[in-house]
Amino acid sequence: MRLLNNLNFKTKLLVSYSLTILFIIAAIMIMLNFILRSGYHEQEHEALRAYARQIGINIDNRVNYFISFLSLVSTDRMLISYMENEDYQQVVARLNTTTAEFMNLHTGRVRDIRLYLNRITDDIDTLENTEVIFDAFRPGNVAYRDNFVITGTYLNNRNEKVFSIFQKVYQTNPDREYHLEMRVYETELFGFFNEDTSGSRFYLQNDRYIMSMNNRTEFGSMLFRSRDDISHYPIASDSEMQAETIVVAAGNSGFDVIIEPTPEHLDRGYRMMLVQLVPVIVILLFFSFLFATLISRSFSNRHKILQGKIADLSNWKLDEVLKVEGKDEFGILADELDNTRERILDLITQNYDINELKRVAEMSALRAQINSHFLFNSLSSIKWLSKQGDPEVLSDAVDKLVIFLRYSLALDENQVPLNKELSQLEAYLYLQKLRYGDEININVDVDHELLELKTVKLILQPLVENSISHGRHENGNNLIIKIYSFFDDSTYELIVEDDGIGMSESTIQTIYSGDEIISKSGCGLRNVIERVKMCSNGMGYVIIESQEGAGTKITIKQQK
Repeated sequence: MRLLNNLNFKTKLLVSYSLTILFIIAAIMIMLNFILRSGYHEQEHEALRAYARQIGINIDNRVNYFISFLSLVSTDRMLISYMENEDYQQVVARLNTTTAEFMNLHTGRVRDIRLYLNRITDDIDTLENTEVIFDAFRPGNVAYRDNFVITGTYLNNRNEKVFSIFQKVYQTNPDREYHLEMRVYETELFGFFNEDTSGSRFYLQNDRYIMSMNNRTEFGSMLFRSRDDISHYPIASDSEMQAETIVVAAGNSGFDVIIEPTPEHLDRGYRMMLVQLVPVIVILLFFSFLFATLISRSFSNRHKILQGKIADLSNWKLDEVLKVEGKDEFGILADELDNTRERILDLITQNYDINELKRVAEMSALRAQINSHFLFNSLSSIKWLSKQGDPEVLSDAVDKLVIFLRYSLALDENQVPLNKELSQLEAYLYLQKLRYGDEININVDVDHELLELKTVKLILQPLVENSISHGRHENGNNLIIKIYSFFDDSTYELIVEDDGIGMSESTIQTIYSGDEIISKSGCGLRNVIERVKMCSNGMGYVIIESQEGAGTKITIKQQK
């Protein structure tokens, strides 16, 4: 067992499963010697072709019988005499007398026989598009030679499926053109294959149009619901038919029998052979997998141990040492995973230290950006207030300066409630107003629903400072700064917008890229961008929109 453990995993795996594959291949070869699937398919095809030929013969005989009867009627001397000399109603009466015995014998098979004089009948159930049918009897057409036309299946006024056989009556009076129509129930066709239990799809078509089929639901949906329409639904072309489709022509009546056998029907002989081979296959597979199992059992326990160690690693149980005995791939992989575990622990420690140092450095950099002129001007304003003798205003100014300095210089947190950030901004704006007075107008309109949300610390004051220091017009026009917010279900935005001198697109791209900082304004903006990204784990971002001479708009988007 110890020697087996020292073999590499790949060798053991190849040996075990190669033997299994060899057994499976041998079993397949044995089955191929007994099974010729194509032969079984051909046998089933031949049986279905014979069945289709028989259906075609039966249908051809039945339709030819109806055609023969129409031919006899169309040559009846008494009827022809009536057609040449009497009015239409008398001819119809004579036709009914001539066909009465036939109709009595074929009740439930033939719907009726009707007569058309000059292509017109007084029957309310006549078809509107018989013109196409009558034109088929012109000299040169097939119907002129055979003297019959079979139409597609349609629904009559009694909601019955019928098809029609038309025949022209030739007589000496050319001013009286008579056509006979026999309407036959479609079940005369359906009856030849309705008891089939093979599951195959049966179609009957005439002139490429479906006349009947064994799927009655589908066939019913294909018919027009108006008695005045012939249902012409072309079936698939020869190139579109399935390879297993069987087509048998049915003589001079024009019917084709189409069978689309199901794979289950074609494979029934094949399945019977498989059933006979199942015991052999089962035995072969049993011994194959038994042999493979015996070989793989030597390292299955080692695999379970390694799997458990990997699960511990994936669950961040990094204190557990990953060791597996042996010198094969399991042992080597366990050593590599243990080394990876140790490196992860080192990286976690290093990443924490780096992030902490980066945070301190960022905050230190921000603190270093506090404008010394701002402090000097603020202290000068406080000194001036002290000479004015207004101790209340002087006290407020000192309080605001203390708030600003305490908040700006504190390094103990990266994110603060938004109301705290706005309090610091309010102190900063109070001191700026002492210096600039009405030269700057600042409007803060932040939704109260956002005041308790966390925001990255010290992001509004640097933006306002940039607007005051770098956005004011040279002509001395007052600067208007707006601070407002938007929010939705998951995010909120803080916007600082001014109507100052703006900046160029190249300057904006330089600030975004951080390749080159060309001004303190750019440095402050870049600082805000980096801190928003760092403190929000990449979920927050800053958008700079500006146009030279028209002002600047900076949007800070953060998660709620």
